[in-house]
Amino acid sequence: MRRVLTIAFAVMGIAGAGVSGLAYWALRHSYPPVPRLAGRIEQGTMQHDGRARSWLAYVPAKRVPSPPLVIALHSSMGTAQEARETYGYDFDVLADQLGFVVAYPNGYEGHWNDAKVEGPFSAKHQNIDDVGFLHAMVDDCANRYNIDRSHVYVTGVSNGGSMVLRLALETPEFARAYAVVVSNVPTATNMAVSAKHQAVSILFMNGTEDPFNPWRGGDVVLYGVWGNRGTVLSTQASIDYFRLLAGLDGSPEVAVLPDRDSHDGSTVERSVWAARGKPRVALYAIKGGGHGVPHPATYGRRLLGNSNRDIHAAHEIWTFFVSAP
Repeated sequence: MRRVLTIAFAVMGIAGAGVSGLAYWALRHSYPPVPRLAGRIEQGTMQHDGRARSWLAYVPAKRVPSPPLVIALHSSMGTAQEARETYGYDFDVLADQLGFVVAYPNGYEGHWNDAKVEGPFSAKHQNIDDVGFLHAMVDDCANRYNIDRSHVYVTGVSNGGSMVLRLALETPEFARAYAVVVSNVPTATNMAVSAKHQAVSILFMNGTEDPFNPWRGGDVVLYGVWGNRGTVLSTQASIDYFRLLAGLDGSPEVAVLPDRDSHDGSTVERSVWAARGKPRVALYAIKGGGHGVPHPATYGRRLLGNSNRDIHAAHEIWTFFVSAP
């Protein structure tokens, strides 16, 4: 019996080590190191809807008069600091170079009450007024930094990307342009927003092999087993929704971007729909890409698919922002 127990415990130990090793392999990730920055990080806080809300602001050493404001929203279970890391600190570097301000707000208990009905987190269950909070944060930043209210831009990743969609659908006047990373428009049955159906300039950046946000539409659920957030449209249908609102009926300008890392399992194709006097719509199709933000120095969690290292997502997003009419 003692020998049997010894063997059983040994097998259990080996199995446990194997599971731990697999988890480490699947979840290990790394972001770029913090660059040398000339500006400073400031803390922002307020009471909104009876709750304490907060954000980080990156303020460059030399701001332009009436600077633009870029808002970057973190993903699920994230923080303002993680949003900085997720974009590779590129928005901070660009702010140093170009003189705009960046705001990184914190969601409620790590999440946003986004555009979807479904969501297994408190921000959704408690119907947190994130739209109101983000409007109030912009007001605060405008007072602090003399922000140009006509040049507010917002981007977000995953749950943060769906929050960007909520803003674009519900209060399209919030920003001059929007950028959504690894998220799609909810289906009608999963739409938490009374959409105004107003044209906006918007960019989508999605992976064709994303195991969480389905490129072809369907349930937002990791490998069909975790964190179901209900159904979404396909990426193409999401683009078409905004493209048709903008009256952009023509073919896009398509460019295959250089495959700078041939070992990352992915490439990038950019499509832009534009016409004089109309909002712009863009799609960055990360072919073979997973659920993450492209950056040459980012190695995302293998559980979430291939990490594209051909482009700086923040650079592409900023270029789109400043091209918005």
